[in-house]
Amino acid sequence: MWSGTFYSIMVGTIIQIFGRDLLQLTKLTRDELADSFDIQKLVTQPHRVNMDLLTLVAWCLIIGILYILSLLALKFTTIRVVIVTLTFLPIALMLAFFIFRIPQLRDESHKTEFFTKWKVGGHRGSSHDGIPENSLEAFSAVKAEGGQLAEMDIQITADGVPVICHDSNTVRVTGVDKDISTMNISEFRDLRFIGTNVSLPTFEEAVAHCVANGLMMIWDVKNVDENLLKQFVVQMKTHNLYSKVLVSGFNPIDTYKVKLADSKILTGFTWRSWELSTTDESATVPRFSGALNAIAQVLDVICFGLARSLLMPKFLGSDVIFYHVNDVSSFLKADAAANNIYLAAWTSNNAKEQGWLRDFLNVPFITDNVGLVPR
Repeated sequence: MWSGTFYSIMVGTIIQIFGRDLLQLTKLTRDELADSFDIQKLVTQPHRVNMDLLTLVAWCLIIGILYILSLLALKFTTIRVVIVTLTFLPIALMLAFFIFRIPQLRDESHKTEFFTKWKVGGHRGSSHDGIPENSLEAFSAVKAEGGQLAEMDIQITADGVPVICHDSNTVRVTGVDKDISTMNISEFRDLRFIGTNVSLPTFEEAVAHCVANGLMMIWDVKNVDENLLKQFVVQMKTHNLYSKVLVSGFNPIDTYKVKLADSKILTGFTWRSWELSTTDESATVPRFSGALNAIAQVLDVICFGLARSLLMPKFLGSDVIFYHVNDVSSFLKADAAANNIYLAAWTSNNAKEQGWLRDFLNVPFITDNVGLVPR
């Protein structure tokens, strides 16, 4: 009798609170329902999502999960332990954030100098009209075309020598289908860019070339090991590059290691929306299928929150958030500035967009062809 009365009161309360929403939701079309449960549209096209429906579903899930957990906790000790753990997990994460975060550089002249000078950079150099990407010729083109900075990608050979190449496998740029991590430096030096007699540079050669030509650099890291960290520190101190180099990458662990090795080195957090679930910059080609794709999309939403809220860059002590141009906005720049973080964009190849970045937002960017940037 009492249980029946309890359930009647609970159902009546739910209808009283959510009754109007339930009535309105019965009028939604099938397409509107599909849009509301599309994770990608939730982030990129929120105007197509019915937030009332998602709010109702969220409350139902919360109430349902709490009810089930309460029943299970009465019987199972393990469930009680899980509930206590979940209760204290946010506190543990907050403590870990403050204990292990890297303090940001503040009022450092070399940081101000870097972001004052950098306006336009070359993505893998300025590679066009037969100039191979990530070649010394592409880096020289940046300077000749009015850019201040060359972005280069670092890989590591089997014998521990850092070299310059975007892909971990050289087949796309040389025609030789082999992973750089399985080559020794002699094998790498024998490679030539497709259709040329131009060799791929080592990291040391690329740095020396940019220094000689007065070019600033972005070192895009793919996999940081102890040997590479030592070479970073040596290059920075030998050529006094603290105001001329930014180290950035998609893997936050890599830039975390760099900051730990030398806190003066400028580092960035590179990111774009849907990086984990898609393979292209326009975020239209799925990286996985089925359940794996759904999991990747959920992880991408979490990454979006960490990136847009600046929690991850602040934890890493990042000096700049290096975000895809599609994710850049005046609101993001204001939030970053309030947290002593600069904003930069990759990769803009549209003249109007470049003018907007440079003249309206005052945000530095990289492009594939520096020569086409409006003067």
